Amino acid sequence: LQGADQRLSIFGGVDLLSPGSFDEAVSGCGAVLHTASPFYLQNGSEEKLVRPAVEGTRNVLSACRRLGVERVALTASTATVYVNYGTWPADHIYTEADWSPENVLWEKQSWYCLSKLLAEKLAWDLSREPDCPYKLTVLHPTLMWGPMLPGQPHLNTSASALVSYMDGTAKEIENACKTVVDVRDVAKAHVEAIRRDGAVGRRFLLIGGSPHFEEVARYVRDALPEEMKGNVPTKISENLGPAVWGAPPPMPVRYDTSAAEAAFGIRFIPAEEQAKAMVKSMLDNGFKSSGQYVPDR
Repeated sequence: LQGADQRLSIFGGVDLLSPGSFDEAVSGCGAVLHTASPFYLQNGSEEKLVRPAVEGTRNVLSACRRLGVERVALTASTATVYVNYGTWPADHIYTEADWSPENVLWEKQSWYCLSKLLAEKLAWDLSREPDCPYKLTVLHPTLMWGPMLPGQPHLNTSASALVSYMDGTAKEIENACKTVVDVRDVAKAHVEAIRRDGAVGRRFLLIGGSPHFEEVARYVRDALPEEMKGNVPTKISENLGPAVWGAPPPMPVRYDTSAAEAAFGIRFIPAEEQAKAMVKSMLDNGFKSSGQYVPDR
């Protein structure tokens, strides 16, 4: 990263499940961005996903309290906003005022979504305790695309949504829409959240588009070298999956991100640019196969 030699310090020994392990890293900080939480949807469990998310939030924010941090931005997720398994109207417009129903998530054993929901609820509770020194802002990005870091060693979950279209694993185009946001917009929102007083005590939805996978397949094809373009499927599946995340397939999710746009000065990068930037960076980092994705790594 540009400037890392001068401005980046890496601390060893930190562990989401170890109280006090963040103290050295947090000491002397005026602001903290708590972005760490396991993210994968396959083979999850309460122990693997919910516990580290909740206890990690407790441990990081406890360090912030003890050490007098003034501002905290927490990375939540749209998983805490619009995962309702079809129990809400299909045309509902999602905003920061919405919360995924906890009872439904427990019923469905939706471990990742529960991990984000319970961690966020805990964060708000801790921020309202007497004499809490920091002011909290919570950010709700959806699936993140855009460029990877150069030399990134692992294929992450967000990128795995595209790799099956790149290597020919997907034989049909999923008949669904997916909300996405560019990682660069998410990064900007985190920085602005700790800089701007108007962000204090608020939740912000971060979504840059809700394209159908037919559009996504076209973006991927356009970004691939000639010898890989034929891997991308062209037939749309006749099967419709269940309603889980927002509107039922194949409908797009309706949403309102005007709060984030106004508070942070963001004009969200379109889905096409997000997808093409991610595909290019995946190829640059040597990621071309679905077999390179390990869910819990």
